[in-house]
This record gives sequence, C-alpha cells and structure tokens, in this order.
Amino acid sequence: MVGVSSLNRLIRSIQPNSLKYRLFFAFLLLIILPFFALQVRNHTQVERLYEYRISEQSQNQLDQMKQSFEQIKSQMLLAALQLEKESTVQAALKKETDPGAMLPSQSGIIAPAGSGKEDGIVEILTVFKNRMLPVGEHLHYSLTDLRGHLYVSYEPKSNATYGTFMEQPAVKNLFAGQEPYAWVTDATNDMQTNAYESSPLISLYMVFKDEDNHAVGLLRVGFAYQGWLKKNMSNFLIQQDYYILNETGRVVYESRPDGMLPEDIGAIVKRQQDSLGRKYEVHEATSSIINSSYIGSMNWYLIAQFPLEVFFGDIRSMNQQFFITFGLFTLLFIIITFFILSTITRPLMLLKKKMSEIIVKNFLTSIPTDNYKGEILEIAVTFNNMAKDLTQLVDRLKVEERQKEAIRFQMLLQQMNPHFLLNTLNTIKWNVLSKGDQASADICISLGKLLETSLNSEADLIHLHDELELIEAYAAIQNFRYDQRFEVRYEYEDSLRYALVPKLSLQPLVENAIQHGLAKMKTGGCILIRIYTHVNNRLILEVEDNGAGLSYKPSADPLRKRSRIGLKNLKERLQLLFRTTADLELIELDRGTLARMSLPLLISPPYEHGGQTHVEDHNR
Repeated sequence: MVGVSSLNRLIRSIQPNSLKYRLFFAFLLLIILPFFALQVRNHTQVERLYEYRISEQSQNQLDQMKQSFEQIKSQMLLAALQLEKESTVQAALKKETDPGAMLPSQSGIIAPAGSGKEDGIVEILTVFKNRMLPVGEHLHYSLTDLRGHLYVSYEPKSNATYGTFMEQPAVKNLFAGQEPYAWVTDATNDMQTNAYESSPLISLYMVFKDEDNHAVGLLRVGFAYQGWLKKNMSNFLIQQDYYILNETGRVVYESRPDGMLPEDIGAIVKRQQDSLGRKYEVHEATSSIINSSYIGSMNWYLIAQFPLEVFFGDIRSMNQQFFITFGLFTLLFIIITFFILSTITRPLMLLKKKMSEIIVKNFLTSIPTDNYKGEILEIAVTFNNMAKDLTQLVDRLKVEERQKEAIRFQMLLQQMNPHFLLNTLNTIKWNVLSKGDQASADICISLGKLLETSLNSEADLIHLHDELELIEAYAAIQNFRYDQRFEVRYEYEDSLRYALVPKLSLQPLVENAIQHGLAKMKTGGCILIRIYTHVNNRLILEVEDNGAGLSYKPSADPLRKRSRIGLKNLKERLQLLFRTTADLELIELDRGTLARMSLPLLISPPYEHGGQTHVEDHNR
C-alpha cells in the first residue's frame, strides 16, 4: 500500500495541471515519443553496422600494409647478405684502385652513367634493384669502400659526397659498435627524385667484412616508404587518409597534408592497442573512423582515418528529411492545440507576466480591460486596483522616510547649535572692546562665525571657500589657546572654490588633529589641508598633521562631561547626505595622522559674489 501511494503521488507531481498541457503531454507520450525513439534506434543501428563494415575493411588494409612493410624489411636484409657474398663486390672492395676502371668524380661518388660504360659495382647494385620490382623502384643502394669511393644506384644530389655519407651518425655508430647491421628510420636522403622519394628513408646499414673478419665496406639499402605507400594506397578498395606515428607520437607520414588528425591521436591509438574488443574508434570532433595497426619491428603505428561524411552523407540526408517532416508535423499539432486553448489560458498568462513585472516596474503596471468579460474582467480590475494601492503606499512610505532623515539630520546639527551662545558672544565682544582687549574680541568674532554657520539650517551643503573661512576662524581660536604652537596651510586649486561640501565637515577633522596630535607639542606643529579631485568625479579633502599619530592615547579630561561626538557626527551626516558614495578614513603616517574624506564632486558657482558674512552683520 505504501508503494502504491508513493507511485500515485509521483504521478500527480509530474502530471500537468492545465488542460492545454495535458492534451499535449498525452499525444507526446503515446504517439510522438515512441515513434521518434523507434526511428532513432533504426538510424543508430544502420550507422553502427556501416561503421563496423568500414572499419573491418580498413583494418584489413592496414594489416596488409603492415605485412608488406615486414616483408620489404626482410627482403632488404636478404639482399644485403647476398651482396656481401658477391665475389665481385668483395674483390672490388679489397683491391687497390684499378687504373682502367671508371674513376669517381671529385665527390668520390660513382653513379649510373645513363649511357656508355658502367662501373661493375654500380651494375650489380642496379641488378639487385631491378630484381625486387615492383618494390625495387623504391629501394636505393649505396656501397662504399674504405678508400673514398661511394657506389650508388641512383642519381645523387649535387652536394652529396663520400665524406658526408661517412659522417652520418648511423655510419659512425655502426663502425664504433659490435653489431654487423643497424636499422635507421629517419636516414638523410641524398637522391635527386620527386617529393615522396626525397623524404627520409628507412635504411639498413650493414658492414661488409672479408674472410678475416675485417671491415672492407659499408652498404646502405634505403627504402623510400612514403612513395611506396602513396602508390599502394591508390589500389585499395576504401580510399582514406593514412598516417604513421613513431615511438614518440610524432607524425612522420601523412597521405594528405591538410588532414584532420585528432590532437589526442596518441591516446586513441594506445586505447585501441590495449583493447581486447573492437580495434576502431569513431571520433566525433573530426567525424571520422580511426583504425590503427602496430609495426613492432619499427615501433611505429600505422593509422587509417575514414571521413564519415563521404559514406554517410546520403543516409544522413534522408534521415534529416524525415526528422524535418516529423518536426513540422509536431509543430503543427502544437500550434492547433495552443490556438484552441489560448482563449482561456492567455489572460492567465498575462496576469502571471504582470505580477512578475510589478516589482521591476515599481508597481507601475496594469492589465487592459477592454477585451475581457465576466470573471477575467473582475480579475483584471482587482489586479489594477491592487497595483494602484501599492503605488500609493510606497509613495507614502518614501515621504515618511525622507521626513525621518531630515529630522535626524537636524538633530545631529543641533548638537553643535547652541543658539544662546551667539548673543552671549556679542555681549562679551562689546565688553572686551570697551576695555581695549582686541585679542579677546577677535576670538569672539571667530567663534561667532562658527556659531552663525551652525545656526543656519537652510543649507546642508556650502561652498568650499566658505568652509575654509570657518576653518580659519576655528584655527585662530585654537592658536590663541595653544599660544601659536601650530600653523595651518592650504593646498587646493582655485577652480574648486565653489565645490559643495557638507557644512562644518573639515572642522571636526582639524579639531581632532589639534587635540589628539598637536596638543602635546611645544612648537613646530603643522596642519595641512589638501583638496583635490580624483577619478570618477570624486572630491578628496585631506587634513594631515605632524603630531603624535593614531597610536597616541591622550589622558581623559576630568572636566569633560560629554562624549566626543565630532567624528561620529561627521560620519552620520555623510551617510545621510551621500549614502554609500561618501567615505571617511584615518591613516597613520610615519609622523602624524592623515584624515581623508571622499565624496562626489559637485560644483555650484554663485550667480553673484557678495561680501563675507560674520557676526557683525546681524542685529542680535
């Protein structure tokens, strides 16, 4: 019972809910999918059968070439042994040069003359070459004595000499070792022939010895295997591309230079040789069948690559036509089914779309109601009313949020806005002036500028030059307090005079530099205010001092009754004004501290220039 219940739940979970998709799902499951699977199965079986037949014939051709390779090598060794036993050859190699014999050229090479008298050894080499026809036309003999004579059965290149022949690494190694002969798969070719015959040779090098076992000469039988392969491949039933890989995996022969041999051909060949099953592989990237055969005596791999498009083109074209017809029939059924049911499902899909857009478009979306009736019309009207109510609610929340932020900003400013101090300062100023104390009066005027600015709640941003005037007033007060222990310097371009900055933004930084950096210095204090622009329209304001630095911890002031709020106040005001586009950081220097404030660059030149405003300009 538990199993049946679980199966029922699974069927219900995958069963379409809408009528449109139920009809389409039934047709797809009962007719289209079985018919499609049957056709794919038949197509796959036909392709695999042809692949197997082609690969089988290709493997037979490779095995024939492999067997021919081995036979030719055996014939080359047999011919070398027979030549060594030729009495004429032995006599010519041991005796001194006959004055009546044909003299070699300056290179020391004696080649076929083409007409006239031939050298005796050259004639013998030619006879051996012709004896092994048709393979003999790809075999080339070179026989040298040890007295500077090189007899060849072919026309050598102009730069070929007896010396270059004897200097070959294979020749040197053979004379230096104990082996009577050696096989070389990449011997240098010195023949004047066609492109294939001039390729590297498979060569047998054999030392000729007399009856006393003394070396009297050296024979090389060269096999121009590329020309032989080209000729034999043209006679095969299946025409395809052939390659030869040496023991290092490098391609030493390719029947077609522009072939599409896979880059991982070495791994493919290794898999085929290690496999106990089929010896072919279908390579999808190059769309080809690859067979290989290992030539053990040479440690080579003979590879055949058959392009599938050559044979499967017609079959795939027919299958393609079937699948196109099948696809068109399926598409026609889907169109008819969806057209019949669209009158019911289209309004629901539109409602779903509008609901997904409602957040992206900030609730500014609606469903047209002109074409609907009955229940669909009621759904559309209800949705439109809901979107309108949400828009009004969001607008009301935005207004309330702005009001809260404005109230919070004013509360922060009020921490610096003691209104009553301004009137008190005016009283003190007139009192000290009546007594001739100009210094105290200047302090009152500077402090009045600061208080007057903080009392102005109409503007949150002021011009940079106005902010710098406030800093000058604040610095004058602090210099009087600390007995002129420090100086304030300014570095900025005149074009930034009307850049907008938060009101009283530099003052907390200067205050922090004086109290925590310069307060303990007796003389030589310096505060550098640097203003400049940076990339992406950024305004950078820096306050640098040469004081104690961030690591300095001043002793607590017992008379201080409230916490220091300068930097915290400034950070909160920057957050309210610029959100995440403003930043404030403190950087410890080798000597002193750098406070850097970064905010968007806003330039607001005034329409007209007025005079400076200070405490004297207002009647209190």
